[in-house]
Amino acid sequence: MSFWAYMLHCRGGYFYVGHTDDLERRIAEHKSGMIPGFTADHLPVKLVWSQDFAARDEARSAENQIKGWSRAKKLALIRGDWGRIATLAKGQNGPSTSSGKTEKGRIGLPNPAYPELVEGLSFSLIAHRDTPPSQVRAADARIWMTDCNEVLVEFRIEGAKKLLLPPWVSSVRRDDLWQTTCFEMFLMCADGRYFEFNFSPSTQWAIYAFDSYRHGMRPLDVDVSPHIEFEETGEVFSLEADVDLGQIPPGQLALSFSAVIEETDGTKSYWALAHPPGAPDFHHPACFTATLPAPNAP
Repeated sequence: MSFWAYMLHCRGGYFYVGHTDDLERRIAEHKSGMIPGFTADHLPVKLVWSQDFAARDEARSAENQIKGWSRAKKLALIRGDWGRIATLAKGQNGPSTSSGKTEKGRIGLPNPAYPELVEGLSFSLIAHRDTPPSQVRAADARIWMTDCNEVLVEFRIEGAKKLLLPPWVSSVRRDDLWQTTCFEMFLMCADGRYFEFNFSPSTQWAIYAFDSYRHGMRPLDVDVSPHIEFEETGEVFSLEADVDLGQIPPGQLALSFSAVIEETDGTKSYWALAHPPGAPDFHHPACFTATLPAPNAP
């Protein structure tokens, strides 16, 4: 007899972790709302990860272990990204007791339920020619999609030994994050409306809506705040932001990534997928050189 540990993606961007001896039946019960509690209150739900075990204790142990993981580690598990899990297990302030193994074997992902979360879309950012960096060598962005109005964005900086980071504070909305090191994503609708997402290493964030190019700017009310985590490893800095797009109009969107990178010597460089003529301008239509497909788009 097999026993299963499993993870569900729930409305609002939440994850639910459980275990069972009949995976098909239990998932059907969750989807129908038959199991009272969290999943019934956060429908719809989708199975995003599962693994079978020989004994119930092993499945329960895996459940308890994953429940204690950060959101970033859970998303890495869904992608089967064991290098990322190992790095996150070290934590920002010292070793972590969590790891990617159970007592009897390794948690794995033989059949990912969300292939979009495994593959992702990768982009290289270009420094504006009038604002060259000092020590930073490269900046990249990567985005993973789900069909539940959620994306995971990762920014990666090489040559980050002298990167100036704002101090960590509580994760709340704040304006003017771009005045120091900050990472940004822009999404544009076919009618010219667009949305700006700011992610700070302080874990503060901001989201704005625009009616057209630099017009009609206003804060966008969101049901779920972005979740931001970062890590520093030698000369590499990476920041992950988990973003709910429930307030963004559905459909295919034009996409742009950008970053303001400040270094300890005072150098500020401005990075984007492309730059228009003149001074750095992340809002300019010329920066929107990529496309974010609609969820489940053929």
